[in-house]
Amino acid sequence: MTDTTPQVSQSDFEQAMQADAANFASYTASDELAGTGPGEETIGGDSAVDTIVNVGKTVIDLLHNTATINATEYANAVPSGVDPMSLTGWGSEPHSISLHFKASSEWWRVWQADYDFLVGISFYYGASHNGVGRYLDYVAPWIQVNYLPPDFSVDVRAIVPNHAMNRGDANSGPIAALPIQLNVQLNGFFSHLVSWNQHYNAEVVGTGAGYWH
Repeated sequence: MTDTTPQVSQSDFEQAMQADAANFASYTASDELAGTGPGEETIGGDSAVDTIVNVGKTVIDLLHNTATINATEYANAVPSGVDPMSLTGWGSEPHSISLHFKASSEWWRVWQADYDFLVGISFYYGASHNGVGRYLDYVAPWIQVNYLPPDFSVDVRAIVPNHAMNRGDANSGPIAALPIQLNVQLNGFFSHLVSWNQHYNAEVVGTGAGYWH
């Protein structure tokens, strides 16, 4: 069956982040978050939807990594006021979305560097509250290092809002969607010649879907 869950727009992402801007004062990315905070969400414009919140972390760091690692901190998207442990129906295995970073050069190009690693976001999905809705838990970044030169490392920072989005409707019930801003930085021995810092936006959804955009 084709997944018809809509992808998050840049405007939606910025609104969700702006609603909790005070929580991200330590974030120093060059891309400034803008936009106005979201108003009361509705389904079909008639009634307020269940409020979905992140009661986990809003900033998750994986710093100075030279080997494969999974974050021990996580975010989630669950009904407001509900203990995530009371939700039932989680998928037996987490889903994951990833980005692959790889470069190779001729041996004499000493100012360049070879590397091969993946950065991703894993998440559990699909649980409901009293048989209704599809929510998210244990949303966390990870790194898989296939090869890094000596004295190289990778930093990853995942930033999520306190308030998740609702991608459901009157027929489906609440479907949690969590926007994520991911910062990936390669730290190289040869300073700026091989070091770089890149930003990505993503969304993971209670249906098990995940998108980069």
